[in-house]
Amino acid sequence: MDDDDSGPYVESCGQRYRVMVLKDFCKFRAMAVEQDGNWTTHFSDACITVQTKPPPGGAQGGLNMVRVRREMKEVPPLVLYNNLHDAEYRKTWDANMLAGHNICDLNKHNDIGYYGAKFPWPLANRDFCNMRSWMEFTNGEFLIFNHSVPHSDCPVKKSFVRAKSVITGYYVQPIPNNPNGCVLIYVTHTDPCGSIPHSIINFSMKQAVPSIMNKMEECAQKYIQWSKDRYAPTHVHHWRTPQMDWDSKQDYPSPTPPTAAEPKSPAPSPMLKAAIAREEFEQPLPTSTGPPVGPETQQQLDTLRAEVAELQRKLFIAKQNQGGASTASPFSLAPVAPAQDDDTTAIQQYRALMQDTLNTLDRMYVQEGRVPTAREYLTRLHAVLDGLKRTIPR
Repeated sequence: MDDDDSGPYVESCGQRYRVMVLKDFCKFRAMAVEQDGNWTTHFSDACITVQTKPPPGGAQGGLNMVRVRREMKEVPPLVLYNNLHDAEYRKTWDANMLAGHNICDLNKHNDIGYYGAKFPWPLANRDFCNMRSWMEFTNGEFLIFNHSVPHSDCPVKKSFVRAKSVITGYYVQPIPNNPNGCVLIYVTHTDPCGSIPHSIINFSMKQAVPSIMNKMEECAQKYIQWSKDRYAPTHVHHWRTPQMDWDSKQDYPSPTPPTAAEPKSPAPSPMLKAAIAREEFEQPLPTSTGPPVGPETQQQLDTLRAEVAELQRKLFIAKQNQGGASTASPFSLAPVAPAQDDDTTAIQQYRALMQDTLNTLDRMYVQEGRVPTAREYLTRLHAVLDGLKRTIPR
């Protein structure tokens, strides 16, 4: 994204990549909202504003940066964020998409992927090899951006011109007092390469982007029903991550100090199925009075409800047995897999460590007598795993 070589780095196929961290997301946000006089406004109304400006120092041969602010009053921020991430859904509406796939995952906030795009005749088709980075924030905002990188598993193809994303991204903000709407700020500085005159590229981009935004809003509105039909009620998207604070001094969430109201132990609960069942970002489970579902789906829902009910029963019994004591009954809601005769010493130590950790985490929610949300579970589980990782000698 820039000339900062301060890391951190991740290696893939012998190539080192500087992964994007919080400071990089802050830089993109600053660029998305800056109000200096270098941006030229070409169109503006109540819903959309289109602006361009030359890149710093006249780089990239005079190709302009493009910035679009679009208000979408009927698209919740999380719905747009999921829509932008979901490659399977993109296949259903992106007529220019010829191919797209993930090449590798660098960490939970960065990956590298391939995208091939159809260009109008007589131009050759273009493709990209991009590092994509994403993060979600405690104030309800989301950010995704990418830039082009080389990768040995993504060689240049003879039938394509390899294009370059200098920086392209989406900054999603909630609309105050409207939980069903959002504001999208789209910034792109892209070079399609080849022999297309830059003056034509600059003109085409500012003309085409408004229609792209219209298409994006229309597709985001349809994504809600598409995802209901596509994914199970308990599905959690792999791109979801713990929320960050914009003013955090750390790049990723870390364990928070215990307060007087909570035990001095890592805070997650391993009751994953119960947590996912009440995930606030997913639709409620259908009831007998809701829309009809197929026999297989209904059986899965009934099984899930039974598991949740059993967990709640265990919580109640355990809390009654405590009698108000500070320690919980020695049972685990998610026991580690049983030991095998051929386990090595290292595996035995790992099992013991994980079992002790899960028992500690169970006790917290037993004491509280409640099933956590999926967000609580995932956030706190990350904190525990991150804490364990930091204790392992390098």
